[in-house]
Amino acid sequence: MGQLKMHTATQFQKADGSRLYCVKRLSPALTKRCVRTAVDDRQACSPRLRPLRAATAPDVSNGSYYGYGQEYPDTAGPDNFSALAWPPPCDVPGARIEPVTPQPAEALPFLLYLPDIDGAGVTSCRQWEEWSASFDMHAVFLDPECTCSFAELAAGIRRWLTCALAGVPPQRPVYLLGEGFGGVLALQLAWDCRRLVNRLILVNPATSYADSQLARLTPLLERLPPALLNAQLPPPPALPQLPQFPQLPQLPPLLLPSSGPLALPLALAPVLGTSPRALLRQLAGSISAQQPAEAVQALRRALEQVELLSSRLPPAAFLHRLRMLQQGIKSVSPRLPYIPQRTLLLAGGGDVLLDSEREARRLEGTLQRAFRKVLPECGHALLHEPGGALLPLLAAEGFYLTARRFSSPLPAGADGNCFGSAGPVEVPNEQEIRRYAAAWTSRLRQLNSPVFLSTRADGSRQLGLGGLPDWRGRPQRLGWEGGQQQAEGWGGAGASDDGGGEALGDGPLLFVGNHQLYAFDMSVMVEEVLTQRGILMRGLAHPGLFRQPAPEGEGEGEGAEGAEPQARRPEASSSSSSSGGNRGSNSSPSSTGGRREGEEMLPPAFMGNMFQSFGAVRVTPTALYRLLAAGEAVLLYPGGVREGFKRRNEKYELFWPARSEFVRMAARFGATIIPVSAVGLEDSLQIVMDADDIRRSPMWSARAQEQVAAAPRARVGVSADSALDESFIPPLIAPSVPSRFYFLFGRPLRTSPHMYRDKAACDQLYQAVRAEVEGGISYLLRKREQDPHRDFLRRLVYEQNPPFGPRRVAPTFKP
Repeated sequence: MGQLKMHTATQFQKADGSRLYCVKRLSPALTKRCVRTAVDDRQACSPRLRPLRAATAPDVSNGSYYGYGQEYPDTAGPDNFSALAWPPPCDVPGARIEPVTPQPAEALPFLLYLPDIDGAGVTSCRQWEEWSASFDMHAVFLDPECTCSFAELAAGIRRWLTCALAGVPPQRPVYLLGEGFGGVLALQLAWDCRRLVNRLILVNPATSYADSQLARLTPLLERLPPALLNAQLPPPPALPQLPQFPQLPQLPPLLLPSSGPLALPLALAPVLGTSPRALLRQLAGSISAQQPAEAVQALRRALEQVELLSSRLPPAAFLHRLRMLQQGIKSVSPRLPYIPQRTLLLAGGGDVLLDSEREARRLEGTLQRAFRKVLPECGHALLHEPGGALLPLLAAEGFYLTARRFSSPLPAGADGNCFGSAGPVEVPNEQEIRRYAAAWTSRLRQLNSPVFLSTRADGSRQLGLGGLPDWRGRPQRLGWEGGQQQAEGWGGAGASDDGGGEALGDGPLLFVGNHQLYAFDMSVMVEEVLTQRGILMRGLAHPGLFRQPAPEGEGEGEGAEGAEPQARRPEASSSSSSSGGNRGSNSSPSSTGGRREGEEMLPPAFMGNMFQSFGAVRVTPTALYRLLAAGEAVLLYPGGVREGFKRRNEKYELFWPARSEFVRMAARFGATIIPVSAVGLEDSLQIVMDADDIRRSPMWSARAQEQVAAAPRARVGVSADSALDESFIPPLIAPSVPSRFYFLFGRPLRTSPHMYRDKAACDQLYQAVRAEVEGGISYLLRKREQDPHRDFLRRLVYEQNPPFGPRRVAPTFKP
């Protein structure tokens, strides 16, 4: 066996725009030392220096080396350097990944296009020039002779993506766009590369192939004899020569193919390409607009599509890719509920091949962060039909970004898709907030018409959130040229319009409030603070919301490994917030800001995913420590499950523990504590059976007792409080007449690091916070009696404003 050797590589750019990688061979001794500390190719490396995979060679002098599994001839000159094209080509036989953008455009979002079953992007290639101006775009091509399996293809593209995106900052958006067959491949890559890829665009994904008409025809096609399967039609007859009329406009010639197409691609053209209904619609529109040339162009494009399908998709390749599609669906289906990326589902309402509208509805409910856009008039070739222009659709849905914004700066190599963990989270943009509002909070706003009040530093109260601190957060230093907001603080967009806030600089914020019954009001408050002040309140949620673990095994890709965790922080393990937490496997923070080993994910349900998308994390001392250390804005309900699952006759009571640990944690980082008082929700619900009633009822079976005993607890160890019942027994509730929601943000209370070890000062501040919350509740209950629109019917009639105009917000009392 020859000596082990390694090469270091540095990226350069030639005058013609092509990228080169210059490689220097290291000595065998240095190589062995590098191998012991080599960074795995799954982890992010420096964009200027990336270690290549070391390999053993039978002969050191054979003049070859390996870079990410690809062998290249050694063209070293006297300085012992070699030049490589970067990134290296895809190593799957019959598969190619080629750049579409003429010049490397690292200032633009990255886009990898994954074709439909034709393997060449026949239905979307007309838009590629436009896309390449907005994306650093690459496209996958599958040759007709490609005979790899789905797993081999996905693994090869994953290796290429890992190589091409090594060192890319997490602020750069990375998109996968998959059509049909490519949609299944995009889902697999989204799982395998979930540390790299952060957005998916799925156009009529073929995940419903097993239930489609095509799946029923596939066994019949496989039984056909080869002569019939590869039958070729005779060439079309030449068109007759039309007479020329000088007074009429000259039409462009309609060229027919010189040879007859294969029968199978011709039969598939109406379902894989432009649908006959869409073609007739184009022809009718062009003729009615007296533009016959447009009609001829539409016919020409349809004929070109048939010719391309015939050449790119012979019968043997078509049947093989159907088998690959079956393999891909089998691999992807169990992982769908755990794919974390934001996903846009584009579905054609007229797709007769896959019934994409129904499948988009299913995927929207299965994927964690997916939303659908249905184009009723489009078929399977959505991107080739009128109304299927991609860039306007992305702009309308707010799905095109040039830079991602995070709640706090991301450490190098961090996972930017790690939802439900105490690392930085991508801040939802305006359109995303509107989509969640349309699904949940807009109904609460219509029924409960929330009122928000805030308190200035001098103690005076005002309507609106202008009294909240002018929290700028930490500057988002994107570290790459494409960031348009390179030096902007993220809180700038929500700055106060009246200048009433107090500037607090970079310190963290800790919002501490009363936990109303079931906390249905929390989402309205988080949305309002985010949209009006630009502050993302990272809620600390009960562990009961984090019950479903992610699947393990092969295909974990980039999400499987990260930087090694840091040593345990004594402050995080010995101190706990009043809401406590399990200090088992979750007590060691990870330097990457990502999910730690053994940590569970939110269940794949709408409410859990909504909380997760807006930064919710499991309530533990470690999570609170990490969020405050990063300068985040944190939302804490010290009353926990006991206060959220009240008994009868306990309306608006506080059940806070005796310990003041969350104050000590806030003081450790000099956080500003903002008391929050809320009323209204508990008047909109009636408790039918509380926890005590359930325990006494026949419902309280042995199995129910076991389930309650097995439920995770928020307070354990030093944070446990024997005076509080932490049993996770939700009361049975019934809706009542909707009462108006009122929120009061109290006077900001500063802390300082010197208070951290002063227990008496922390206890005193803890009592001050509690008194502020209780005083705010009493104030809201008293002042709402002066609200002229407290009554539901009167408020509803005023706000609906029939029939005089748009909806309006009912006024309330003066503070």
